[in-house]
Parts: sequence; structure tokens; C-alpha cells
Amino acid sequence: MRKIIASLFVIGACMASCSVTDLQPKDNLASSIIFSDSANIELAVVGVYHSTQTQLFGYNGAGDSRGYPFGAAHVEQAEMRGEDCVNTQGFFTIVYANTQTSSSPNCVNQWAGLFEVINQANTAIDGLSSTKAISASRAAGFIGEMKFLRAMAYHDLLIFYARPYGDNPTSNLGVPYRVTPSQKSVDGATGLSRNTVDDCYNKIIADLDFAEANLPATRSSQLQVTRATKGAAIALKTRVYQHMNNWAKVITEASKIVTIASASSPIGGYTLNAAPDGAFTNPTTVESVFSMEYSSVDQGSVNGGLGSCFLPNGPGGRGLIGVSPNLYNKSFWATTDLRRSLYIVNGTIGAGKLVYYINKYKDPKTNTDYTPLIRYSEVLLNYSEALARTNDLSNSLLLLNAVRNRAVAVVDRYNGTTFASQNSQIQAILNERRIEFIGEGRRWPDIHRLSTDPTYTTGGIPNKLLYSQYDASSFQAGSDMTTAGSITSIPYSDFRFLYPISNVEIANNPTLASQQNPGY
Repeated sequence: MRKIIASLFVIGACMASCSVTDLQPKDNLASSIIFSDSANIELAVVGVYHSTQTQLFGYNGAGDSRGYPFGAAHVEQAEMRGEDCVNTQGFFTIVYANTQTSSSPNCVNQWAGLFEVINQANTAIDGLSSTKAISASRAAGFIGEMKFLRAMAYHDLLIFYARPYGDNPTSNLGVPYRVTPSQKSVDGATGLSRNTVDDCYNKIIADLDFAEANLPATRSSQLQVTRATKGAAIALKTRVYQHMNNWAKVITEASKIVTIASASSPIGGYTLNAAPDGAFTNPTTVESVFSMEYSSVDQGSVNGGLGSCFLPNGPGGRGLIGVSPNLYNKSFWATTDLRRSLYIVNGTIGAGKLVYYINKYKDPKTNTDYTPLIRYSEVLLNYSEALARTNDLSNSLLLLNAVRNRAVAVVDRYNGTTFASQNSQIQAILNERRIEFIGEGRRWPDIHRLSTDPTYTTGGIPNKLLYSQYDASSFQAGSDMTTAGSITSIPYSDFRFLYPISNVEIANNPTLASQQNPGY
């Protein structure tokens, strides 16, 4: 990309609120100076985390912050690509209706924001690899953080811009895999071709293996949640291997941080909260494995706050995204489930139309909600699915119940005779994911990875409802009542299943012009 980031200290210095006593501004230091000073190194590492919160160059190159790449936009796009949430105010029409082009802001900013993170991480890794200002073990720990963030960014790129791993991964193209700072070689950065999907996934795993080996198991206070840890690297590996359909590896990784009998972790002390919404009333509990921290300064725009976008206008939100009655009515979502009230709130928009919205994010006015990127409940369900896929149904059921039983009445709990087959138990796990992670941006990744699954595929992007097609009477818990959506489904074979590579990238990297996703 031509957005060459010459330094990563701008952000670190700004976040630290430190006084400057030398003659060289802290927001414009040469890389050689940054990585020859231990205090500056810490600022630089913090600066990379800031780039994951907010695009360094802002939305469309301006100053507006909209939660790219791992804030509100990360969650909203992944929900709007799926069918379980509804575009209620027309704000996400391009994404929701699958009419994106290579110049659509969501495609351009998603790509740019993620590669900004990658370049920031690469710059830090480059400097840390040769620094003498800190010990080798401390440098390796910082590099582990950078590789964790780089891996997360690359996986997100693959989910939006490349075919899933289950579809010819050694032939299908992934994304250009950059591991050196763009500013070291502009020509090299702008001439790099796309790696295969398989190659990208292997590199992601290598980064996470390094991170696991070099990150601490615990950190103090909220840093346990907002800075990468050994447990977070392992948890992310369970997700990546799940997308690779490598169930044996999911089990290997998950077993490191899950004791099945107690549904708790010997590394990092992770466990589930007693209340299903505990991770949202307090984002730094032991259920939160990795989250993106936000303050009102980080999210100065109403477009960048999760609470602003998901809550209705009664609590002060904008009501941009609502809950689909087609999910709400599913019989697999028990009528006794506490998540119906803890995860969902009713509200009105416009002329007083009463419908349902997401209630996970609590601050629509100053936008301080953390982005929940990895919760322990996901690790348990990843593990449960892998065990079920390999026919260890009893242990799989224990983990599924650990997540579900805290929300449903005893009469609705699963037991050893509930499921007639292995397939029905796997389907129950996939259903549980739709309930547990609604409004967290996990629906599109599941649609993406399952699109090539012979048994559990949606066949592509599902049919979706328009907001005008339903009202309060459409919500009938447990009824299985379904309203056919006016936004037609998109088959997996259709080019619109994927985002196009950003036209800004294509203009600046001629190599990619011939590697644009077909149809765009």
C-alpha cells in the first residue's frame, strides 16, 4: 500500500501522556532511536495496539474514527454479512445487501486498517529483533505480542477477502503476506502478490506458536485482557485450526487451556462467569481472554462505538442494528433462556416501531465499551465442536452444557439422551454459537468456514430481512416462525461471497490488478 508508515511512535507517545525534555519530538522519532531506548520501546508496542483500535489515517483518510479494524466496524461488518442481525436504519446497506464494490468504504477501510496493523507490527518486530536496549527475553515477549496482533489481522483479512480453507487452500489465493516494514522497501511492498490460502494459514499458525512460547500467562489488572497473553495465543489457535477443519489440532490446543470437568483454564485462570452477561457488565472478568480497550477519546465518533450502533435510542443509542425475528423465534433458543433478556433489549426507532436490539454494550453516549475479540465461552464451544466432530460426544456435551446451562432452566438442559446422532449434537453446538455470540461479530466467520461443509453449510450468504418486513408481532419465542427476507441469498459460488480487494490497493500495487477477486 502507498500508506507507508514511517514510524509507530506517534501513537505510543500520544497514549503515554509523557513529558518531553529532549529536542526531538516523541511523535517523530527515527526507528533507530525508538529501539535503542527501553521506555520508547514500550511506547512503540503500545502504539501498535492503538492501531488495532483506530485507523492511523482515519476513516477514508480523514480524522473520523469508526472502529476499524478491531473496534465497532469489526463487529458490525461481520454481523451485517450474516442474517441474524438486521440493518435497521439503512446505515449498513452496502454490506447487508451484498452490493459492495472495490471502492466501497467498508472494503477499502477494512483492508487499509488491517494492513496498517500489520505494518505497525512488522516495524516493531524489525526494531525489536536487533535492539540491545532490553533483554532478549523481554524483546521476545514484545515480538510475541506483535506476532499475535499480526496473526489476528491476517486471519480477519482471509475471512473477508479469500475463500475458506475448505476450498482448495493450496490453489486459492489468500492475501499478500507482508512480514517486513513497508517503509524499508516501497517497491517490495507495492509489488507483492497474493500468497495462497494455505500459505497464509501456515504463517498465521507460526506466528501464534511463537507468541504462545514467549508471552506471559498472566498480566496485572486489565492488561490481562487488553494485552496479548499465552492463553490468548492458544485461544486464537483454536479458532484458526477450526477454520482449517483441523479438529485434532483444535483439541490439542484447547486442551492446554481447558480442563473439561471444571470448564476452567490452568493457564491464565479463565473460566465462565456465573451470569451469561458478566463479560459485558465488566469487560475485564476471567471470561474475557482478549478484548480491545476503548475510551471516549479512542471512539470520538458515534459511528465508532458499539453501544451507539447497537442500542436503540431509548438508552441513547442510534439503533443501527437489530435482532432478526428469524433467529429470535428459533425453537433451539429455549424460551427460558436468560440471554433473551440479558443479550437483547426492546426499543423503538423512528415512528415508534417496537422491535429488539442488542444489549451487550452499555455505553452509547461516550463509547467506552470494549470490543470482545475472544471470550472463554468461544474456546469451550470450539473445543466442544472439535470433540463432537471426532465423536467424543460425552466430553463435547460437557463443554456445550457449561456454556448453555448458566442461561437455561433445568427442564431445557441437554443430557446424554437429547441427541439422536453425532450430527444433531454438532448442529446444536453451531446453534449455540448463534445465540451466545449474537452481536459480537462471530456470525460471518462461521458462515465463511462452514460454506464448504457438506453437512452444515448455509450454501453461501443467507436470505435477509428488511427492517420494513417485521414488527413486534413478528417476535414469537420458540415458535420457529420465519419471515422470508426480501434480500435474496447469495450462493457460495457467487463472486459477492467475498469482498473485493480495495481499489486503493489495486491502484498502488499493479501486481494485484490481475489477482483481484473474480467478478469485481
